[in-house]
Amino acid sequence: MTDDGTDDPQHASTPAAEVPPTPNGDRVPVGLDKYQKRRIAWEAAGVVGVDAGKFHHALVVRPRGGRDSKPLRFPTTREGFETATAFIHRVVLGATPREIVVGVEFAGVYGYTLAHYLDARGYRVVSVLPSHTKSFKQIEHGAPLKTDEKDAVSIVELAAEGRFTTFAFLRPEYAGLRYLVSGYERVTKQSNAAVTRLRSTLHVAFPEFETVFRSLTKQLGALAILREYPSAAALLAAPKRRVVRVLETATQRKMGVETYEALTSAAAATLAVPDASDALAVEVRRLVEQIDLYTQQRRDMETAMTAGLATLPEAAALLSVPGVSAVTAAVFLGSIGDPRAYESGRQVLKLAGLQLVKDASGTREGRYRISRFGKGVLRRHAFLFAMRSVKGSPLGIYHRTYQRFLRRDKPKMVALIAIARQAIRLWYVIARSRQPFDRVRFAGLGAADRIDEAVWPSGPGEDADAALDAPAPIGS
Repeated sequence: MTDDGTDDPQHASTPAAEVPPTPNGDRVPVGLDKYQKRRIAWEAAGVVGVDAGKFHHALVVRPRGGRDSKPLRFPTTREGFETATAFIHRVVLGATPREIVVGVEFAGVYGYTLAHYLDARGYRVVSVLPSHTKSFKQIEHGAPLKTDEKDAVSIVELAAEGRFTTFAFLRPEYAGLRYLVSGYERVTKQSNAAVTRLRSTLHVAFPEFETVFRSLTKQLGALAILREYPSAAALLAAPKRRVVRVLETATQRKMGVETYEALTSAAAATLAVPDASDALAVEVRRLVEQIDLYTQQRRDMETAMTAGLATLPEAAALLSVPGVSAVTAAVFLGSIGDPRAYESGRQVLKLAGLQLVKDASGTREGRYRISRFGKGVLRRHAFLFAMRSVKGSPLGIYHRTYQRFLRRDKPKMVALIAIARQAIRLWYVIARSRQPFDRVRFAGLGAADRIDEAVWPSGPGEDADAALDAPAPIGS
C-alpha cells in the first residue's frame, strides 16, 4: 500500500506540478440524458468524489480500471487545494485535467471555491446531489451513516455511474445577478418576518390599529404613524395637527382628518395590555425601523439588478414582456445563466421544478403534477408573474387563457401553474432569440387549447413544442 492509499506501487510517483489556470472549454454541458452522463464518466481517466465542508473537504479518487484511493482530507485553503490536485494526479497518472471528472456534493455554498478552482484548471466539475448520496448510503450500508470520508466514497460511486447534474459555471455578469437575487430573497424573507412580528406585537400593544389600516406595508400611512406614535397612548397625546400632517405627507394627502378621527376613536377604546405599554412601544418602533432598513436594502438591490441587466444582451427583450420587472428578469437570467446554453424550453422547466411528473404503481393511477425539484426562487417568481398576468389589464397577457381554463372547470391553482409553465418557456424563447415581445403575434395564440401548449409558435400548423424551442427570431 502506498502513502496515498492506492494498491498500485506506480501511484507513488512524484507529485504532479500545479496546473496553471486556463480557460475551461471542456465543461460538462447542460441538458445531458442519463446515457450521455454515464458515457462521460466511463470515458474519464479518473473520477473524483468530493464531500464539501466549511473548513475541510474529503475526496476519493477512482482511476479507470483501478481501485479507489484512500480518502484524503484537506483544508479549504489554496495549499489544501494544491495538495488535492497533486494527490489526484498521483492516483491518475498521466491524465490531463480535462480527462478527470470531479463530482462534488456541495453543502450550501461550501465547495464553490473548490469547484471554481478546479474549473479554472480544466477539470470537469459536476454536482452530486445530497439526496442521492443519502439514498445511496441507505442502500449500501443499511443506515444513513455520516462521515466525510464515507460520504466521499458514496459520491465517487455515484459520479462514476453518471448520477450527477451539471454545475452551473456562470459568466461574471450572470453570477452577479444570481448573488443579487439570493440577497434580495433573503432580505424579503427577513422583511416578511419583521412584518409578522409587528402584527403580533400590535395585537397586544394596539389591537385596533389594523381595523383602520388593513395593510401595514401597502398603506404607507400605517408605518408612518407607528414610526412617530408606536402606542395608543402616544397617539392620543399627540396634537391633532401634527398627526394629520404625518398622514398627509406619507400618503400624498390621500389620508388626513378622517383617518385621524378613526385612529383616535380606536385608541380611546383600545384593549391594549396596560402593564408593558412602554416596552411594547419600544418593540413596535424597533420593528418599524427594521422594516424600513429591509425596504431600503431591497431598493438598493433592485437598482443593482437593473444596472446588471443593462450589461446582458437578453435583458432588453425580456423586459419587453408585459409584467416582467427587473427583479423577475434578474431571477430568470441569474437562475439559468446564458439562455443559449440550453437546447429547449423543457430543460428550463426542469431547472425550475415545473416539469410534469406522474406517480403511479400497479392499479393505482396517479395524477400529473409538477416535480418541485429545482430552483424554488425561479418557480415562485414564475407563479407570481402568472398571478399578475391573468388580470384584465394591459399587463394581463394571459387573461384570456386563464378564463378559458376556468370555463373548462380547471381549478384556479392548476390554471395558474399551467400559465407559470407557459411563462417560463415564453421567457426562454424571447431571451434566447433576443427579440422583443410582439403583442400582435402573441394574441394569435388565443386558439391554444391544451394546458401545456406552446405559447409562441412561429407559424400555423407547426408543431407547438418544436416551435417554442426553436431559436428563430420572434419579432414581427
